[in-house]
Amino acid sequence: MIQEYLGQIDELLTTNSAVNDVAIVRRSIRDTDTEKVLNYRYRVTLADGSLVEMTERVLEAQGIFEVTRYRHHWQDADGHLIKRWDNAPHHPTVDTFPHHLHDGAENSVVSHPPITGFEVLQRILVEVETQMSQRREQP
Repeated sequence: MIQEYLGQIDELLTTNSAVNDVAIVRRSIRDTDTEKVLNYRYRVTLADGSLVEMTERVLEAQGIFEVTRYRHHWQDADGHLIKRWDNAPHHPTVDTFPHHLHDGAENSVVSHPPITGFEVLQRILVEVETQMSQRREQP
């Protein structure tokens, strides 16, 4: 399951025209008799100059696939936060605690259900592709 998941992420990163560069900061799989644990951190530069930093810990045990920790940070070319999805337990008042979204600013925290790096990447790439397409259509 973990290998298939990584394959989905890698395919999206290598086939999408909105992706300019991918740096694999960390990518390891610990495989024991009872579980596999994936830890990865990618830095992805997009065609619009924005940067996505994806960090995730994934557990595969007894046929169950679970993302146990994540932080997916998207910032514009000037370094300003666009969105960050994470499950760090520092916003206990959010009804989806510990899962939440920083939307446009560090202090703009909203509820958000759990999400995988693959899902975040899909959403971001659709948004960037749409913006790029709209710019090409403008006179």
